[in-house]
Order: sequence, then C-alpha cells, then structure tokens
Amino acid sequence: MVRRRFTLDEYHRMGEAGILGADDRVELIEGEIIQMSPIGSRHAGTVARIHHLFYRSRT
Repeated sequence: MVRRRFTLDEYHRMGEAGILGADDRVELIEGEIIQMSPIGSRHAGTVARIHHLFYRSRT
C-alpha cells in the first residue's frame, strides 16, 4: 500500500473545495488525514476551562 502525505496547504484547499466539510471530524497529523471521534462533554469542558485560563492570562 502506498500512502500519500498531504501538506497543510493541500488540507486547507480540500476544505475550500468541499472535499472536507465543516462537520467532518478529521485532523492532519504528520501529513495523514486521520478521522477523529467526537469529543465528549468532559473533554469539551476541559478545553473550555483551559481556553478561559489562557484568555485571562493575556489580559
């Protein structure tokens, strides 16, 4: 099997062309497009708290 690695620019162009949609749960990791599972409520809450802490530290 031959794997093709993608650049960040190619990944963004796939989104612009509609190949990857806003609701697609994918990430570009080391050139590979990886399907991700949806985040749960605990994960979302932790991300929100960390975001809030970083935002407060900037002001």
